[in-house]
Amino acid sequence: MMAEGSYSFAVGDFACVALSDGSVDYAPGRFYANAAPADVEEALRSRGMSTENVTTPYNYLYVDTGRNKVLVDMGAGSLAPSTGRLLTYMADAGLAPQEIDTVVITHAHPDHVGGTLDEEGKPFFANAQYFMWQREWEFWFSDQAGEMAPQPHLEIARRNLEPIAERIKFVNDEVEFLPGFSAIQAPGHTPGHLAVLVTSGRERVFYISDTVLSPLHLEHPDWLPVYDILPDEAARSKRRVFDLAAEQDLLVMGMHFPPFPSLGYVSKQGQGWQWKPSEPEH
Repeated sequence: MMAEGSYSFAVGDFACVALSDGSVDYAPGRFYANAAPADVEEALRSRGMSTENVTTPYNYLYVDTGRNKVLVDMGAGSLAPSTGRLLTYMADAGLAPQEIDTVVITHAHPDHVGGTLDEEGKPFFANAQYFMWQREWEFWFSDQAGEMAPQPHLEIARRNLEPIAERIKFVNDEVEFLPGFSAIQAPGHTPGHLAVLVTSGRERVFYISDTVLSPLHLEHPDWLPVYDILPDEAARSKRRVFDLAAEQDLLVMGMHFPPFPSLGYVSKQGQGWQWKPSEPEH
């Protein structure tokens, strides 16, 4: 079983917690759709990973700035039997949903907005304001979305976003939309996909969301998942985001990167990059 739970760390004066919502197994062909199966199998085997399934953590970021209590993405909810644990691990870390005053939605895929509502259709984070890129909202409520995204993704996005519509503040530029929080536009995985750079003093953590889904996408930047709605934009975003992370030696939270808590650093390697997980302090 993949490790999960909560992990506390500091970024300057900000108290941060990496929070797990569980994990999901994917067929390698879903993550590395355009790569030769033999090449994928060799890459997985050389890293001691299963060649049958890619076990993928779902990990999210909480930040207490002293002024705001912020959650970046809301988990997958009941997407799979192995998900829906975010609130449990929040409780273990002493965090209550009603204390969250800000939620950042990096994009509206099921594993990022599936945990928005309770069984009665009411927001779990009842006292929060929400931020997302306006392009993302407009896409999911467009006719185009029905042609470009799987129907289940469309239904989950609309079902979870509509009840919080009046609480959403739209981001349209790469700005500090909240003290210490900057939007980094990284479209492609979805049309309005965001990464989030959190800054306190001289320290930063870069939540990349789904700019890529696996460390292998860094080492093999031409390998693409089936989930990127706009692959050409995703490729440009990947290069921009990870060149920034490598050049500025940023602490990165790779939301789907094993092992928990998905924190580490990126360095340039040939035409791609190398992922080095950081060692959690105990």
